[in-house]
Amino acid sequence: MKNNVTLRQIEGFLLAGELLSFSRAAEALHITQSAFSQLVRELEAALGVRLFDRTTRRIALTEAGVILHAKMKRGVVAIDDACEEARAIARVEHGHITVGTLASLAVGVVTRALGELRKSFPGVKVSMREDYNGPLLERVAQGEVDFAVCAHSSAASGLHFEHLFDDELVAVMSRTDPKADVAVLRWSALKDESLVMLVRDSSTHEQIATALAANHITREADYEVANMFTALSMVRAGFGVTFIPAMVLGDVNMAGLAWKRLQRPAPMRRIGICRRGDRSASPAAAKFEDLLRAEVKRARLRI
Repeated sequence: MKNNVTLRQIEGFLLAGELLSFSRAAEALHITQSAFSQLVRELEAALGVRLFDRTTRRIALTEAGVILHAKMKRGVVAIDDACEEARAIARVEHGHITVGTLASLAVGVVTRALGELRKSFPGVKVSMREDYNGPLLERVAQGEVDFAVCAHSSAASGLHFEHLFDDELVAVMSRTDPKADVAVLRWSALKDESLVMLVRDSSTHEQIATALAANHITREADYEVANMFTALSMVRAGFGVTFIPAMVLGDVNMAGLAWKRLQRPAPMRRIGICRRGDRSASPAAAKFEDLLRAEVKRARLRI
């Protein structure tokens, strides 16, 4: 601290200024009067100014003492407020988190976990950024979000990834499509099928394109759309087949549609929490992550 003033000296000075008694101030600090007098002398020496006028019967603040007492008291109040705010953050009574998430997770587990956070800790402010996987990882790296719930990517060097679950991708077609009657959909059945896929930045597109190539199907999507709700609407209208994560089946409108697991090995996304390795989770963020893990467990039981 500048001028070598200690918090103990400040505490003693404020007490003496309020009580106008060195003996009572010393008693409040649980030290001897001589030790208290030494503490005040050291403070005055550090500041180069007399703070008290002393007689054998009373003490009084000098002009400098009055000014210093008022300003120090405001400073101590501000410190106390700051400490209490820190404790409130630790108790998750206050705080702010910014969560990045894939759209396919936002419609289900992430939103439900955030809802539980708001219900249990209403003082915490929440912001959500929905994006494709690549941009989400960039947001994490740039510090725009505290963490992202997204798919694992080998390109995310320098980021910490905590695996939550493996998210199987399934094929969705019209309920009247003959392929809706098969137990498991073979990749060969998609060779000449119209494919409705999410844009290339999406983790779903990446996994499906890789699986198609592994099954010797080298072709582009017939339709590329920005979100799975558009894809499902197009499939419902007879445009072909699309692919969505099995985790969201209970959270989207599947009227008129059927879904089928794909021939093994089925395409999977490794879903988890991605954060910068040099950033620790705030108490509010840690609480949300606990709620998210619990919500993921419940959602997996429903699949």
